[in-house]
Amino acid sequence: MKTRTLLFVFANLLIATSLIAQDPIVIPGGADNGGKLETIINADTTADGLRNNPNQVYELEAGQFYLQHAPIIVNNPDGTIIIRGQEGGRKPVMIRYPLEEVNVGTNQVNSSLTLQNIQIHNMQPDNYIRAIPWNISGDNHHLLVEDCMVEHCRRMFIDMNNVQAGAEIEIRNCYFRDFQDGSSSQWWSGRVVQCKVPVDTLIFENNTITGSGLTILGHGSLFEYAVINHNTFINNRKYPTLNQYWKEVYFTNNLFVNTNWVGEDHENVASGGQDPDALLHGLSGVDTITTDIWMNPKFITEDSTLTDDIDEISDYIFYAADNVVVYSSTLDSYYDGTVDGVWDDAPASYLTWGGVDGPFKVVNVPAIWANERTVAMVADWDNLKDENNSIYEMSVADLGLGTDPLPQDAADVLIQWNRNKWGVPDVESPADMLAAQFGDYDPTTIPGVEVEAAPAGEGGITKISDMIEDFSYTANLVSVSDGLRIGALHWNDEVYDGAASLAAVKNAYNGIYIGIDDPVVVFESEFDLKNYPNPFNSSTTIRFNLPQDSHVNLSVFDISGRLVETLVDENRAGGIHTVQFTPDNAASSTYFYKLTTDYNTATRKMILLK
Repeated sequence: MKTRTLLFVFANLLIATSLIAQDPIVIPGGADNGGKLETIINADTTADGLRNNPNQVYELEAGQFYLQHAPIIVNNPDGTIIIRGQEGGRKPVMIRYPLEEVNVGTNQVNSSLTLQNIQIHNMQPDNYIRAIPWNISGDNHHLLVEDCMVEHCRRMFIDMNNVQAGAEIEIRNCYFRDFQDGSSSQWWSGRVVQCKVPVDTLIFENNTITGSGLTILGHGSLFEYAVINHNTFINNRKYPTLNQYWKEVYFTNNLFVNTNWVGEDHENVASGGQDPDALLHGLSGVDTITTDIWMNPKFITEDSTLTDDIDEISDYIFYAADNVVVYSSTLDSYYDGTVDGVWDDAPASYLTWGGVDGPFKVVNVPAIWANERTVAMVADWDNLKDENNSIYEMSVADLGLGTDPLPQDAADVLIQWNRNKWGVPDVESPADMLAAQFGDYDPTTIPGVEVEAAPAGEGGITKISDMIEDFSYTANLVSVSDGLRIGALHWNDEVYDGAASLAAVKNAYNGIYIGIDDPVVVFESEFDLKNYPNPFNSSTTIRFNLPQDSHVNLSVFDISGRLVETLVDENRAGGIHTVQFTPDNAASSTYFYKLTTDYNTATRKMILLK
């Protein structure tokens, strides 16, 4: 059993979409109930085809298997389909399992969608992986993926290109594993989410991603508000995101291990249009917002110019801080060109690209942090900040990961795969990519606690750290902004308080740092912070237990971290306290309530539905 540090700092935020309190529909699992998942969800309609409840919760039994024979097809434009696993046991496992050699199609959801506490396997038993397992369509839809383990990917896991207005994306505390589709993958495939549309909100935090291509494929559109915080990216072929157009973004506390391992290359980036200025792209970046990109119409005036709140670079917030980037020495032979013919100490390309006659020179180097445009903009504008980032200051060996992310045999496979992609003569794509995977790439085996192939009927995990690989590390990497270890915290079974981390990050952006002192230990049961009912439509009661006398601040914030109301700001005696929250003018949304005492803080979510 792996050894991990347990930090009991309060509490993993569960940010849900707007839903009405109701009894969930429990879907039975097991081999005898194959197909019931999609049958029950699809048929849950009235005689005229409307959803019986537009915000229905479909609950999957803990420890059970769900064989999906056909796609989920839902037309629910004003509601949210919620599919969640029961607590108190192994995550239920969803498996795409075709009948009579008819592949399971794409789940088509004209609705907001929530997936929670599920283990999802995208590869069928015949090794087929659907290019797009989930497609969300319709405007003003919200995606929440939380506490899930998702294995295997072809093109993308979830496509939101058909949510062309009002897109909101929240992905947190998940593990996206082995997102390379064997030797047939291309550089940019294996996306967690594709969203080449204007995005109102993107929150991507406390996730681990291995083998991905472009993890979040947004491109040429404005992201109004984004948080990419405390993620671990391992052996991913391309960038965490292709997007450079941010009104407000916090790109913080991420750990990058062999990210964009195929390397930056001048000719392909320039000719292929990955960067609008034909520059190397970089892992982080920012660009000037113009009317040439796709954005929410609220930012365009009647004269087709930008509105006052976005027409100047000084209107943006860009904060790239406390990130760590490392790569494995097993890639040295690839980067220095010794595995192939070279031009100026760089691997050769034999491709033509974008109408350019080849072969032309390619300069493959480890991924850069930011390109010349981003560096210049950060230098010129005080509101664009890049600080406290460690870029190749240490090696993977220095990091001390519990599992070697790229031993030499795995690196050799990836190098051969990429040389084939470059069109190097007589280089075949590897027949077997297994060395480069963390799993066994076998859809008939289900990972369980500390094993790759659990006994029949016993697969499934309860938490991310149950996996056989271990991406905890021994190096002392602590965020300057929020005092937490860099990267995803679930490998050490640490409770992640996303709202508290984001509040600290925003303070750091404004020059206020909490430092790296050890947090005071307060067990969750001592506070017992909760509200009821939740969701609520007019008023809710917030309850908390103080272990001892303390000054107490209890405040409510909206999803962007703005203060809505301070409910308590005074000294309170130890014991149980209750406070009413009755918002008068607040809109239906997710809100956070934060309890701050002399010895610690805790945050919870609540959902207002009017």
